[in-house]
Amino acid sequence: MDIKLVFDSSTSAAPSGFAAAVDYAASQLDSLITNNITVTISVSWDNTGAVLGEAQPNLGSAGLYTYATVVAALRAHAQSPTQLAAVNALPVTDPTHGKGVYLTIAQAEALGLPSTALANSFSGIDGQVVFGTGGVTLNFSTTSGAVAQEVDFTGTAEHELTHALGRADFNNGSNYTLMDLYAYAAPGTLQSTPYAPTYFSIDGGQTSLAAFDTTSDISDWANQPQYRNDAFGAYAYSGYATTISTVDTTLMSVLGFDVPCFCPGTMILTPSGEVPVERLAIGDEVITQSGPTPIKWIGRSSYEGRFLGDNPLMLPVTFLPGALGDGLPSRPMRVSPGHGVALHGVLVPAWRLVNQVNVLQAPLQGRVDYLHLDLARHDLVVSDGCLSESWGNGVPRSWFQNASDYAVLYPGADDGYAPCAPRIEDGLALEALRDWVNRRAGLQSASESRGKLQGEVELAGPDVCAGWVYCQAAPEQPVHLLVMAGGEILARTVANQYRPDLRAAGVGAGCCGFAVKLPAGWKGTLSLRRASDGAEIGHMHAAKNAQTGRLTCKQ
Repeated sequence: MDIKLVFDSSTSAAPSGFAAAVDYAASQLDSLITNNITVTISVSWDNTGAVLGEAQPNLGSAGLYTYATVVAALRAHAQSPTQLAAVNALPVTDPTHGKGVYLTIAQAEALGLPSTALANSFSGIDGQVVFGTGGVTLNFSTTSGAVAQEVDFTGTAEHELTHALGRADFNNGSNYTLMDLYAYAAPGTLQSTPYAPTYFSIDGGQTSLAAFDTTSDISDWANQPQYRNDAFGAYAYSGYATTISTVDTTLMSVLGFDVPCFCPGTMILTPSGEVPVERLAIGDEVITQSGPTPIKWIGRSSYEGRFLGDNPLMLPVTFLPGALGDGLPSRPMRVSPGHGVALHGVLVPAWRLVNQVNVLQAPLQGRVDYLHLDLARHDLVVSDGCLSESWGNGVPRSWFQNASDYAVLYPGADDGYAPCAPRIEDGLALEALRDWVNRRAGLQSASESRGKLQGEVELAGPDVCAGWVYCQAAPEQPVHLLVMAGGEILARTVANQYRPDLRAAGVGAGCCGFAVKLPAGWKGTLSLRRASDGAEIGHMHAAKNAQTGRLTCKQ
């Protein structure tokens, strides 16, 4: 999305830092929402001090579409399991009783519906936002949101800009916006009474994802402690950094906007059926290989895609249907790169199976949200029809943005879990698994390049031979190796181990290390050869290696 801001003359009286902060908030939304549309929003400044933030999305009689048209557009547009599940749960009969649904200009364009007449009626302006001090001290920083005695203005700007895009409702039972179709009074009953208790649901009211406000703006989340860090909360509190949360991105995605939230939307099998992972809570049971097991905790981490670059250890991985077996997964499954997926009785980190045909990974512009299910033990859960791991306590819990919640629930020691299955990250076993997945994608094993080799033997016995090597002509293709001494093959391996130091040095993705155990009692001069043609990579006697420590090898 490209949000173009039009600052009117009133903004010349705004404080220093105001315009930059609004621009930054718009850029965050541009990155978050990936629809290929341009939205123009006018920006004003209230110099009376009475207003903190107000917004008006442009709609009107020209923005009224039949319920059937809107539902059809939502279904045709759905790109994620969450979007598809939400539209499939909308009322079968027209809740507007023929009146239709109001769409903002941004929503109509995002859904590919005619919007020319609507846009022309507002002279090219798609929405308006007004800001002021609101009687508080504003923090215009775009890097430090939580400042004592100051309100985070970036969150306020995101709040109002999303209102202008389409986060708005009538909540009166007479007129309907798209958001009204997800505002429930009870299961199966849309809310029709303004300021009555209302909740956000995408499954026909069966599950409440968030409570709407009943005292200020009924389009916002309720005035409750859990929403004080949320940009969509009804009230702004001093000292809090307010950001767009997972439930916020879920809301925007069902309002017609494409939001790349890669782990939310994954369907987890529970005793009562499949449930989107973002709708699970502590205490809910999930089906594991050991039977129904309650969730102990859910770790959450979020990243802006533009900061991840091309880092394979941070970018999400998508498994297309059938990549891991017949019907496995049953739908596109998106997981964090280090997430272990079950394959032939072992776990493989998702990113090590990427082939860009049936297992995908690519840079992105939007926000990435990762949700990690922590059970009482390391186990396998059923996600999108296939087995993958629960959180294994293999990284510091402090990496999660809600780690403090765990400390409150479970004070004291935080011990690791015994692995539920072997984890394969390198060597010949990994290559065999990669080859199996590649063949399911129709990819044949490539002939190994015989170009010049670059490498280093860093340890040459007596127990282990280790180092790194790659072919200069095909740096991403792992080199198969023979470790020899006295004319005998001591070990076979492949240089596909991930090494962060090699990646930092620009050696491909860093996946060209190796470490192989040597048999006891070997004798002679150790040599390392490429398996395909016997090309020698380097040789060194074990005793000599102990003196020099390493050997640089070039063919």
